[in-house]
Amino acid sequence: MTVSSATVHTVQAPLKEPYTIAYETISEATNHFVVITLSDGMCGIGCAAPAPEVTGESIDASRQALDLFARRAPGSDLDTLPLPAERTPSARAAVDMARHDLLARVQGTTVAGLFGKSDAAAVPAETSITIGISGIESTLHRARRLYEAGFRFFKIKGGHDVGLDLERLHALRATFGKHIRMALDANQGYDLGAIERLDTQASTLDLAYLEQPTPKHDLRQLGRAAELTRIPVMADESVQSAGDVERIAACGPVALINIKLQKMGGLAAAECIDQAARKNAMGTMLGCMDESALSIAAALSFGATHPNVRFLDLDGHLDLREDPFESVVQLDDQGRLRIPSGKGLGWKDNTLGQDDIR
Repeated sequence: MTVSSATVHTVQAPLKEPYTIAYETISEATNHFVVITLSDGMCGIGCAAPAPEVTGESIDASRQALDLFARRAPGSDLDTLPLPAERTPSARAAVDMARHDLLARVQGTTVAGLFGKSDAAAVPAETSITIGISGIESTLHRARRLYEAGFRFFKIKGGHDVGLDLERLHALRATFGKHIRMALDANQGYDLGAIERLDTQASTLDLAYLEQPTPKHDLRQLGRAAELTRIPVMADESVQSAGDVERIAACGPVALINIKLQKMGGLAAAECIDQAARKNAMGTMLGCMDESALSIAAALSFGATHPNVRFLDLDGHLDLREDPFESVVQLDDQGRLRIPSGKGLGWKDNTLGQDDIR
């Protein structure tokens, strides 16, 4: 299984609906795709979705890392691919993803099959859907639209103002009752005083989790936040490696780890992090960036085959206007995702204009 070539393609996709989180408003997404071709013509494809605030790399740095990989890859075996550096995790994730896609196709199975359950990712799985920071009426308007579309698990972005966050959450609960599940993502925006206020006033909200409430580099504050609230606290930006999981576990009762393939560096790294979380009695969630359905398919394959994964937050592809792999993941009318039957990551069409993709 010798690599004959590798090519890189960049797609800039506007979002159907821009959204606001604690530290920025996002209106478009840039994804890089790497295509690895073997000497027999078989191809595997991976996606990189760099985001400086989360993956720690710029769009240009991710592309440069993939261009360097493409120059070095020819002549390599799949088992000895020259992976991009750890400091460019989205580029590393793209290569790792393409490698898994190829390995599965060579074996005539799915990526889920590489983890021992070939049909698992084809089973519909519920994902949460994100509602960005906005006023109460705007929040309710978007929630009603999403509810009508079948979604029943809302992840609310907050972190600017705990008072407004609480008002929005209470309004959602009053409107939808127990027909929805809710979680809150503070995106590093809270101090410990806000955590205490949230815990006091959110007792009737039944929040599934509170994601990354405090600054990512202050693990002791994250652990203290977990001690101050009955809401399960999830680490996101604070964790990029299995070592980070160990450090977080030593600082307090953090209950959950958000595994993002783009942040961790791919499926192999996600496996290590899930194992570290399980060892420390932490559950995991499969999260995402604004990324192609191809990358979402990889995350779905992982989530469907790892029982420690408690939640899926895989909606990053739904708002992309120009995703070359849109058909790789299907959404039903109950807010559930699945991968259609097919080898590897399930792509079938010549979406990147490569005549020899098969």
